[in-house]
Amino acid sequence: MNPLSSLLPRQFSRAPVPDSAGDGTVVLPLEWSRGRSCHRGAGQALMVVGREAVDAATEPPGELRGLCELSVVAVRRTGPAGDWQEVGARDRPYNRRFTARAPFVLTGPAAGQRLLRTTADPSGRHVLGTSARRCLAVTPWGTTLHGERVLQPNALRERHEAHRFGWLVELDPYDPDATPRKRTMLGRFERDRVAISLTADGRVTVDMSEPAAAAGQDGARYRFVSRDRVRRGATAAEHRHNLALLDNGTLYAGRPADERAPGRGETDGWIRLCDDEQSYVPGRSVTEVLLDPRSAARAGDPLPLP
Repeated sequence: MNPLSSLLPRQFSRAPVPDSAGDGTVVLPLEWSRGRSCHRGAGQALMVVGREAVDAATEPPGELRGLCELSVVAVRRTGPAGDWQEVGARDRPYNRRFTARAPFVLTGPAAGQRLLRTTADPSGRHVLGTSARRCLAVTPWGTTLHGERVLQPNALRERHEAHRFGWLVELDPYDPDATPRKRTMLGRFERDRVAISLTADGRVTVDMSEPAAAAGQDGARYRFVSRDRVRRGATAAEHRHNLALLDNGTLYAGRPADERAPGRGETDGWIRLCDDEQSYVPGRSVTEVLLDPRSAARAGDPLPLP
């Protein structure tokens, strides 16, 4: 049995999927292929790697600053030491590189809204490049999640361009033709941790936290609960269903411990911000809540989790 298989279980479990290594590189077993034919040699895998994409010495000032690059590389174990070696693209169609000019798709409630439209993209759904580097989690259906940095608006560029960065990016390493998706339903903020689990009835829970430097001493935390349930199969139809899970659901924000009512228990620590159709923050639309969930949380009311 390939020891890498433990990183991505064939059978779904309610246990949380472990976070990736701290350096942002994750290795996934290649034999997990959702029914597609693939070579099953021992030690073969897909490596998802992120790194800084822009060389400040060669790029014009202010252009593409903060953007990163994601790569998917087919690898195998070689030699007595078990070193990783790249497998050529001729033998592995999985090899891909997402540069600062690569297309990404915005999905979820904020996609297509006015605050995400630019002159170059009047649809508000298509973005070039990402500010995501580290892989923060692996989903039960075999995709990787990468947290983007929030880019600051530049007066010399499009006013809404910064709104198109700061999301959670979902990448499908096993589909060479898939365009990475920026999932707006999970909010726009910088993340240092993401943990995925399944509820008792099969819905996806995504727990996220902001870096302490960005959110204060305790850090800010958020929870997304999907509307629909995971399908536990490996067919293409079931995978398409699971790929839509992060676009529909409810986003909550953690309530600071010193603001919780005594005797209410853990559920008092969560504030319902919005779902994919309705905002629960007075005076703010769903898009406005998702663009700045931290400030929206300060205006929200506590509500027990379902």
